Amino acid sequence: MPRESFFSVRDIFQDRRKLFIFLICLVLASLSWIFISLGKSYSSTLVVPVKYINFPENKTLLNSVPNRLAVNVSGSGYDLMQFDDRLTEDTLIINLDNLKISVLGEYQRGYLDQAALSKDLQDRLNGTLAINRVLSDSIFFVFDLKVSRIIPVKPIVIYSIAKGYILLDSIQVIPDELEVFGALSILDTLSALVTEPVDIGSLSKTKKFKAGVSKKYIGSEARVSFDSVLVVVNVDKLTEKRFMLSPELLNVPDSLEMLTFPNGIEVIVQVPLSKFDDVNESDFKMVVDYNTLQDGYMVLPVNLDSWNPVAENISIKPMQVEIVLTRVE
Repeated sequence: MPRESFFSVRDIFQDRRKLFIFLICLVLASLSWIFISLGKSYSSTLVVPVKYINFPENKTLLNSVPNRLAVNVSGSGYDLMQFDDRLTEDTLIINLDNLKISVLGEYQRGYLDQAALSKDLQDRLNGTLAINRVLSDSIFFVFDLKVSRIIPVKPIVIYSIAKGYILLDSIQVIPDELEVFGALSILDTLSALVTEPVDIGSLSKTKKFKAGVSKKYIGSEARVSFDSVLVVVNVDKLTEKRFMLSPELLNVPDSLEMLTFPNGIEVIVQVPLSKFDDVNESDFKMVVDYNTLQDGYMVLPVNLDSWNPVAENISIKPMQVEIVLTRVE
């Protein structure tokens, strides 16, 4: 006869005592399996954050270096559980005091020995886990001589001027030059620093604002004497001003006398309100040139020969005059 089992699954769930014995056996078996598993040797790949200190003096870094390293380690399951967090959360400080540096063209190049990195990591673990190898590629540092240069600042401003207004002069930057500490090879080819682009929209009055200095063209390692500059966009309202001028007659033969009709030419200009008094009649010169006369056509054009550069939208009326010629006895 086949032997009957000590108890069936149905018996377990119907009898609390049997259920309790079953659960105890299940827990003991699970614990035994866990302890046996943790005692075995495993390998794992961890990602370790790193920070570099003591960069060589008077040198600036041109390339990007990794801020994390992939490391393959081995040890018991228990040790891996215990030290995983320590490796992946604590930052590894890498001292560059003894960095091996060689000349590479115009630059200098240094590299970190992976064996030295493995030793530093091993020291942190006190021999509990074995560092098999650093999986990241060799870490190279490309350096250039660090210098100081005074460089002008160019603002990058997106704007429009409202109708009836004008931009006075050029956009101002305060200060208009900054001292920059960075790589010789970059700064000596740089004509200007630029600000971060700023959109200030449509303007009907003077606008002042701060703009950050962009490091796009000077490298992330470069330092600037000020992180931002004051930008001033001077805007003024235009107003109309009128003058009546007599044109100057040019190249009239000595044997002739030339009269123009009308003799007065109206000049209409728009000027910034703040510079209204700076624009005067004497700033404008109208000419009528006899040499432009065509046979059978007694009309000459009126030309604007000189004007005040502050004036905008200059118009003259009339743009041509009739002439009367008489002989001089």
